[in-house]
Amino acid sequence: MGLPHFQACPGARTGFVFICPGRFEAARGTPCAAGTGANLARALAVLNERLPAQFPSPLRNRYVITNSWSRVEYPALTQRSVPTLNEVLEVDNLERLAAEVAALEAIVACGAQAHAAVQALADRGAIQARLAFARHLSQRSVNMIAGAADTPGRIGVWCSGVIAQLTKPA
Repeated sequence: MGLPHFQACPGARTGFVFICPGRFEAARGTPCAAGTGANLARALAVLNERLPAQFPSPLRNRYVITNSWSRVEYPALTQRSVPTLNEVLEVDNLERLAAEVAALEAIVACGAQAHAAVQALADRGAIQARLAFARHLSQRSVNMIAGAADTPGRIGVWCSGVIAQLTKPA
């Protein structure tokens, strides 16, 4: 079994940072399990079709996938589902995250804590990647995306936002 918070991919140029592993990730030993993983798979298919230079495969094992917080969080275990921003921004945590994503050319940060951690790394010069900041891919978050009536449409809108950020001139 792997790490519930981190999927390495030697040689990957692109990666995703989510918030933290939960009960499904703990049970499966991999990040982005269950609904979030299904939505990531949908997004990768669209991203690969629309921007293959940055997303060369629709398969998740071709990307680094990690979390802004490595500890498993879910209410029955920790009485909460996400870490605090202060926890995510702790020096030891940021050093761990930097080591996991430092080699990437592009990072998609998904969710508020992921945004904060990735931005902190960029502000410190710990990463040089192009960055995209997007909603988390949990079904609850995807359902709040405006501009489409169903999950595939909302994922398409999400992907358009990611692509716009990664392809804008520097």
